[in-house]
Amino acid sequence: MPDSLDPQATPALGAAGAADSSLQAAQDSLGHALERARSGEDRELAALVRDEGQQLVRLLFGLLRMTRVHAINNEAFEKPLGELRETMNLLVETLGVIHCIAVEDQIYVNDVRIRFQDRGEGGTDLGMEFRRLGIGGMSFHAVPELDHLRVLVRGFAKPPVGAVSREALRLQLLSKGSDTIELHGLFRFRVSGEEEDIEEQDARVVARRATSVVDETWDNLVGNRVPNPLPLRRAITEILHMGAGLDGLWDDPRGASAFGGHTLRVARYSLFLASGCGLSDEAVQDLGLAAMFHDIGYSAREGASAPSDTDPGQPGFAPPFERHAGAGARILLRQRGFHEAKIRRALAALEHHRDFNDPKGRPSLFARIIRICEDYDNLVRRKGGRYAPPDAIAHMVQGAGTRYDPVLMQVFVNVMGKWPPGSLLELNDGRIVRSISTARDIRRWASPLARVEVDEDQQHYRQNFPIIDLATQGKVIRQLGHR
Repeated sequence: MPDSLDPQATPALGAAGAADSSLQAAQDSLGHALERARSGEDRELAALVRDEGQQLVRLLFGLLRMTRVHAINNEAFEKPLGELRETMNLLVETLGVIHCIAVEDQIYVNDVRIRFQDRGEGGTDLGMEFRRLGIGGMSFHAVPELDHLRVLVRGFAKPPVGAVSREALRLQLLSKGSDTIELHGLFRFRVSGEEEDIEEQDARVVARRATSVVDETWDNLVGNRVPNPLPLRRAITEILHMGAGLDGLWDDPRGASAFGGHTLRVARYSLFLASGCGLSDEAVQDLGLAAMFHDIGYSAREGASAPSDTDPGQPGFAPPFERHAGAGARILLRQRGFHEAKIRRALAALEHHRDFNDPKGRPSLFARIIRICEDYDNLVRRKGGRYAPPDAIAHMVQGAGTRYDPVLMQVFVNVMGKWPPGSLLELNDGRIVRSISTARDIRRWASPLARVEVDEDQQHYRQNFPIIDLATQGKVIRQLGHR
């Protein structure tokens, strides 16, 4: 690699923090993380979710409790069912989708913790009701029909009327034509004493959940719904909590869409770069969220028209490359309220393809960071430029000062290391390895952690890949191409 890629004394991204040692510590950590996550968000939006979320939980728990004392066909259910639909309508109109999730003894509605002073109001008890059927939470992707809500509530009545499991209730809902209510499995915190290899499994779950949230956000925006940053911010919070460099986050999650995978990778590279620049925790979170939204302009539908009695309507089409940035900024400006985090996101979407030396003016910091990270991902991905990671960075360095901010480009070099994650390398003993870590510090800039894919006897590993530290084991003799 060229000498210009030698690292400078710029701090690289640190390792992930140790896992929480107790259930209480885990709950406190999640609560604090989400409070920090919302600090830059629209307070009006968070307040609406908190207030209407309380009403949602009260009504839902009240209906489930009523199945203990009333027959399912009792007219007493009708008024609270109608009130529940009204509350759902307001939340769906604002958020696009409602997530009501129970984690241990806490209840969250779209990542806002619902707090109750009086235990009888239904806060922790709703989670107990859910767990009777093995349910950890529910997502409502649209306001359910009254008949479908009746089926849902009936499922919690005592047998033989009710369902006996989450799967049984799911099938009952499907048999009645309901595809808007999603039932989730149980959620729990990992506590001390559990096996450490759960961390990698958790990392894959985090990556899969993040890409799922990206795709869900896309679908909601295609449906002309208001952008909801809270689920995406939660995904960024989880990635930062796990450690953005964790090995299990590198491979594309199983079933991820091309858009979801690309978005997650750009967000992770952006987190590396932001941390290497020494940005504050709040700014790093804001940047991660801006990166999650950077290409959302492609969800706009140009030429779309609503159906009428005489016209079936047109679904429209995604804007071309040259218009997607402006479309993304307009979508993000539809979010309620006026606050700094929202403006940062809109500017990042608008300017993330603008050159550093653009005559119109220098792009915003977030846009300059995302430009580097997106171009890098486009160069290295298999359906893109197919550059080997070190070659992609060498190619990009030539644009420092013109296309890219030269200081940020140098920090990117420092953080990613000589052999960025994904680099395929041959060692002096014949082993073939793939790097899985960014630069851990200045001394180990050229010595990442690596996964052994072919051993000394040229035997290929298919699973349980050994992990080695190139700072102490093996010497790289050459770089190999994509395979």
